[in-house]
Order: sequence, then structure tokens, then C-alpha cells
Amino acid sequence: MPSISTSLLVISLFLATASAAIPAMPGYHVGLGIDHSKWAQAVGPTGNNGELQVYTAGAGNVHLSGDGQLYIIPTKSGNTWYSGRIESMASQSCAAGGAMVFQAELWVPDFTGVPAKFAGLWPAFWTLGQNFRSGAGWPKCGEWDIFEVYNGLGTLNKGTIHFENPDGSRNDAFARLVNYAGGQYHTWAFKVDRRNPDWKQQKLTWYLDGTEYYSITGAQIGEFTQWTELAYNPYFVILNMAVGGDYPGYPTAQTIGGYDASLRVRYVAVYKTD
Repeated sequence: MPSISTSLLVISLFLATASAAIPAMPGYHVGLGIDHSKWAQAVGPTGNNGELQVYTAGAGNVHLSGDGQLYIIPTKSGNTWYSGRIESMASQSCAAGGAMVFQAELWVPDFTGVPAKFAGLWPAFWTLGQNFRSGAGWPKCGEWDIFEVYNGLGTLNKGTIHFENPDGSRNDAFARLVNYAGGQYHTWAFKVDRRNPDWKQQKLTWYLDGTEYYSITGAQIGEFTQWTELAYNPYFVILNMAVGGDYPGYPTAQTIGGYDASLRVRYVAVYKTD
């Protein structure tokens, strides 16, 4: 990722002592990490997309390993799937004239190895606008999908945004697929860049392992109100493992849970310029 000669605030998923595991970004400095208690765990069914999982706060579905990694683990008991979802309590916005990066190093299983083995599993690293929490509703609140994979995509990650058009309809038109290798750790990042004073030249950019693979400008969105909702408003981080649903499809009798099917997180950080 191109460096920026300015300072940086880093917000870590883990304890402050784990901030050493967060990589430096050239031209930035690393600030103090946020304690794990700053993250909330969803509990119960969500009702979204017809998903099957019941989210729990139990260590069997979400826990930190001895090396500091976060595991989000789908499990099945009888006919019920359980899993985990965490959300940052704080939301982050990009300041005028600045840039901001949401970044995480993640591992998911190889969905191409034995397809039926992971059918219906849906790990994701994504965000929602803070105004979702105050009743704005979806998709008006805006959504950034940074990492979103499932069985049907095979070796592809889908980077996309969702937002509301001026007429109130949903806009899902901006998306790009990128190849990655499952069963390996990769760094996924999303940058909001407001350094250009012309909002039409400001950008949203997706990265895989430091390489840009997709970007959207304000000019492409076309409406200033929609651009402010996507690029100016504060957003909070979500990490979860959904199971089944109308999208991306349901698990089968062969779908496995447990560690081999987990979403593993080495770190999550938000980088900000001053």
C-alpha cells in the first residue's frame, strides 16, 4: 500500500500488549491499542438473509488463542448451528483532508478443497455506518464489505459497498472479485481517502496483501449526499462467521464446524492520518 508521510492512530482488536503484532505502515506511527472489552459480541439469531446460526458469547465460538489470535468458530449441536460475531463499540470516520485504513490479517479454510465440507459457511470482515445504531436502517447507513467469502465463490473474495440511492432504492452495483489462496493468511484492507479537496476525486480503495485491486471515486457514485454517507460518516467494524441462508446458500450434511472451519484473526487495526 502506498505510504503517506503523516502520523497514524492504530486501534487494535486485542489488548494493548498485542499492539506489537500490528505491522507498521511506512510514514505512520503506531498508537495505543484498544482493550478487547471495547468489542461487543452478538448473541442470538440475527434474522438476516435467512441465516441459520445462533450467535453466542461462549468461548466455544469466539475466543483468543494463546498466541493472541482471535478464533470465530462455527459449531453444530443437533440441528442447530452456533457461531460468533463481534462488533467494535467505537466507530471511526475519516477526517477532511485525511485518509483512513481499516485492515486485518485473516485466515479462512480452502473452500475449493472439498466444496461440500464448507458449504453454507460465510466468514466476513465488514462495516456498517454508525447511524445504523441510531435507527437509520440498512442500506441507508452504508456498508463496506472488505472480506466476504463462501463456498460458491471458490478462490474469490468479493469487495463491495451497499448504500441507498436518492430515490430510496438499494445500490449494490459497485463490486469487484479478487483471487486469493484459501488456507493461508492474507491482509485485507479498505482505505477512505479524502485528501483531494474535490469530493469527486476522493476514493475508496480495496487491497489484498498490500496491492490495490479495486477503487471507487466520488465521481462514480455521482451524488454528494451518497458520497458523504459512504466516505465521511463514521463506521464500525464487524467480524463474523455466518452459516447458511438465502445468501450464500445453506450448509449440507457434510458441512463441518470446529477449528478447521474457523475464521482466524491475527490483528485488526484502523490507521488514520492526522
